[in-house]
Amino acid sequence: MKRIAAKILCIVCLLVTSYGYLSGQDRPFRIGFQASPVFSGLRNNHKDVIVKSGGNLGLKLGAISDIYFKNNLSFTVGFNLAFHEGGEFLYEVGGNFLPDSELSEPLLQTGDKPLPDGVKIRYQLQYLEFPVGLKFRTESDGNMNWFFEVPVFTFSFLTRGRGDIETEDYLYEQENISKDLVVANVFLGLGAGVEYAISQNNSFIGGIYYQRGLIDVTRDHGHIAYPNPDIIPTYITVQEDSKASIGNLVLCLGILF
Repeated sequence: MKRIAAKILCIVCLLVTSYGYLSGQDRPFRIGFQASPVFSGLRNNHKDVIVKSGGNLGLKLGAISDIYFKNNLSFTVGFNLAFHEGGEFLYEVGGNFLPDSELSEPLLQTGDKPLPDGVKIRYQLQYLEFPVGLKFRTESDGNMNWFFEVPVFTFSFLTRGRGDIETEDYLYEQENISKDLVVANVFLGLGAGVEYAISQNNSFIGGIYYQRGLIDVTRDHGHIAYPNPDIIPTYITVQEDSKASIGNLVLCLGILF
């Protein structure tokens, strides 16, 4: 992960250097970088069985750019590496929720109910992201401009998926669960913030963004195992077909050149 982050920083620095000859606040193209904390969580449409149990604190690291087509209107494009998105689910009824994953313990995938009632799974996801948006910028008030960005579509591709599996009796950390996750997602978001000029050519940006994933995070190849009242201790298995979506609150921090 550190090596990937270093590569992202090198690419950003190269892009910034390449466009360093541009000057003035009114130029049609600006580029910069961001390092933005992310507060991430999961929600599920089967709340009676799968309960939201906690969130993740992550980070977005990458390049941002504004392409102006009017003085105060611009398209925004960029690319990020998003670390540690996702969250934790509590499964009130157990079952086999990670049938395709490469887990360290085969018993976690063996039988009708390898994961017991009350198991918690924390999903830790890493994405390569390509955001595209439309930014509205206010007239300059001294060194400060306010901006609103809506809509923002972020096309995301899973590069790493890990999970922590916790019950009353055991804890397995950093299990490889990528094969039970959907590899692509699209986020719809909006945001607002401030752009503060710290020199003739450079500006600090800070803002708040909200993003909601439109695609189910999990592949739903697993099943829920309900007790069979007629034949004990057997189970009635039902496909786990819920929709799990990611919500992100992003504290955008960056610099434009």
